[in-house]
Amino acid sequence: PSFKEQLRIAGLLGSLDEKIAVCRKKIAELEALAKLIYERWFVAFEFPDVQGKPYKSNGGKFAWSNELKQAIPADWDSGPLGKYVDVHRGASPRPIQEFLATRGPRWLKISDASKSQSPFIFEIEDHIREEGISKTVSLKAGSLVLSNSASPGIPKFLGVDSCIHDGWLYFPTSQFSYEYLFLLFEKIRPALVPQGNGSVFTNLKTDILKMFPVVRPTNETLSRFDSIARPIFDSIRWIEATAQETVRLRDRLLPMLMNGQVDVRA
Repeated sequence: PSFKEQLRIAGLLGSLDEKIAVCRKKIAELEALAKLIYERWFVAFEFPDVQGKPYKSNGGKFAWSNELKQAIPADWDSGPLGKYVDVHRGASPRPIQEFLATRGPRWLKISDASKSQSPFIFEIEDHIREEGISKTVSLKAGSLVLSNSASPGIPKFLGVDSCIHDGWLYFPTSQFSYEYLFLLFEKIRPALVPQGNGSVFTNLKTDILKMFPVVRPTNETLSRFDSIARPIFDSIRWIEATAQETVRLRDRLLPMLMNGQVDVRA
């Protein structure tokens, strides 16, 4: 293209890149906000009391937790995570190479999570043949998963339906919301990962996560937290979907612009 045309093309692609960057910034800010609220409520114990004041700073009552080796709000419980959450592993048909396909149900890999810059995964490269579904675990969009091998301890929400192999953990029933669990996993990851083992990759056995000690707030406190956290994650999901669509638009436009199929002056 002529130099003038190149400038027009660069301007159009630049505007799309800027939109993507803005989305990424908003996602990072919203995730940081959710983590800040979680820390204040469930680590500093400054959640709102019945009068709407910070609990710890305003004389809230505490009791000792043998599991956590610290004082926690008196009416809260504590125990191993498995007491409150069902922890299950994904599954893989063997040999997996014979079941991979170019289309069909999605097949989530650890690398898909590593590439995602938000709590949600929308882009999943691989697929699995229909014959393999009965030998794996199929999850719906919105489910929470946690990596337990290669790069263990990464929590992600599925933005799309997907099958998961045995390098992932999932949680079919839980006394905590997925939003709460996501933030809990982010918080405990530095303490959780060193407990894994493996000669090539660090692996987190299911029992390691089940036995990890956690605090269990009251239902009322969890409900109030969820009413704040869920809209934040809903916004993140919507912004991430917008970013992904913009990326796809940019990638489709680039070759069309370069070979003159699209007139940027139109």
